[in-house]
Amino acid sequence: MRNTVINRRRFLTLTGGAALAAGTGLLTGCGSSSTPTGRGGAGSVTLPDYIPSQLVKPDLPPTAEGVMAGYYQYPRNLVTGVTGKPGEGLGDVSVLTNMFNPVPPAVGANRYWQELNNRLGANLNITMTPSADYLNKLSTVIASGDLPDMMLISARLARRADVLTRLCADLSEFVSGSAVARFPFLANIPRDPWLATAYGGGIYAVPIPRAIVGRIMFARADLLRQRGLNPAPASYAEFLELARGLTDARQNRWAFASAKGVIILVSDMLGVPNVWQEQGGKFVAEVESPQRKEAVARVAEMYQAGLFHPDTIGGRLQLRDLFGNGTVALNSDGYAAWDVLADTYKVEVGGIVAPGYDAGTRPVHRSGAPSFALTAFRKADKGRIEKLLAICDWLAAPLGTSEYMFRKFGVEGTHWNWQGDVPVRTDLGNVEAKLPLEYISESPHVLGPADRTRVDAQRAFQEKAIPHLLRNPAEGLYSETSLSKSGELTKIIDTAELDIVFGRKPISAWDDAVRQWRAAGGDQIRGEYEKAFAEQQ
Repeated sequence: MRNTVINRRRFLTLTGGAALAAGTGLLTGCGSSSTPTGRGGAGSVTLPDYIPSQLVKPDLPPTAEGVMAGYYQYPRNLVTGVTGKPGEGLGDVSVLTNMFNPVPPAVGANRYWQELNNRLGANLNITMTPSADYLNKLSTVIASGDLPDMMLISARLARRADVLTRLCADLSEFVSGSAVARFPFLANIPRDPWLATAYGGGIYAVPIPRAIVGRIMFARADLLRQRGLNPAPASYAEFLELARGLTDARQNRWAFASAKGVIILVSDMLGVPNVWQEQGGKFVAEVESPQRKEAVARVAEMYQAGLFHPDTIGGRLQLRDLFGNGTVALNSDGYAAWDVLADTYKVEVGGIVAPGYDAGTRPVHRSGAPSFALTAFRKADKGRIEKLLAICDWLAAPLGTSEYMFRKFGVEGTHWNWQGDVPVRTDLGNVEAKLPLEYISESPHVLGPADRTRVDAQRAFQEKAIPHLLRNPAEGLYSETSLSKSGELTKIIDTAELDIVFGRKPISAWDDAVRQWRAAGGDQIRGEYEKAFAEQQ
């Protein structure tokens, strides 16, 4: 099995995009034809060099393997990362992106937005669409042919390869290899996130990076300590002992309340592939692994042993609340939830690193998606593209720079003030400084700034987990079927898992579910990945 470790320059060769089927409608409104307008056929491109920023020294430096940088507090002596105004002369810059917060005041009544435009030297006209509606909005804009200067390309966008290679600017000459050095904060983005930007022999977007540590099985570290339980089990048997020690139905306490995260953790103990396994150019899905079936069987035994909250079967529990109030002591969540849980519920949070199932098994820690989405540019002259990239570079400035503090908090004294060593927004800042700039361009995530004990615990988890990191070999490969049928295929597997865990069906039902998954699109995805993989060699 190949563990796709991106610690060297990787050459990606992908097709320029197959001809669109007649009548699809998605790109016909954009004046496209059945012949690629950019590079046709195959070509190769070098991913941007990874050049970690040395501008600000973190308390705990990042590692090339993927351990995140850590900060115990916000740097007070800010440095200026960019001289001049990166967008000077651009005039109006149209942007389409999503958002999760309420819409802030319009630019005419928003001093933060006005100052942003002043610092950039350009007028950002940002169209903000709620996340739930964004995919529909993006598809409508693409079909209209009236593209903005910059737009967030959702990971769920159908025909993404065609959209990028036919309609968007090829950024290769600006960012591939050592060329990215002229944009030092884009160069500060590790290589994993850039994989999804390469299509048809070119680089067509800037990634919105995420840490590859992925999901974590969080533990109430304070409860484990109170009960004298081992927070670092060395085998499945010891993990099972831990779960039993956390469960006391008479006291309304259980180890778990969601089956999926436990299945993934046990799968990691068994060395199950991360979504896909590639060997000799052939792809095997994790659901086809016998160890994945075994993981489901073990979790079914845990459920029958009473280690799950009794309402787990309903699937409508507020998992974070149950974790926070101590009803449930173990819960799987994204890595960013560590701070959310600790800050919201004022509890001590830890993470369980998957051990080997037994003495003869090497565990894995599956990496998460290395990017949230991509920012692509409308085709334009070279000078305009360079300035748009410079704006993205400015927005990706790291913690410790004046650009970062403005982007996150606004103008000191107006939108925020120091309270001790912590920047705290004013009431005006809570209203105005809410532009979704992190969905245009973003610096790599870091640990903290937070209490030293917490940051050290997060760092310790990553230093134990990252050496076992297993990447998904399909990252950077494109499958249209995966996009169009992912919901249907996921439902097949999720339903089978829950039916077996909750005792509605025997473990033998797993084989039927895998056959159904293959027939419904799994085999087609496999073929598309194998084709794309062969083309990049």
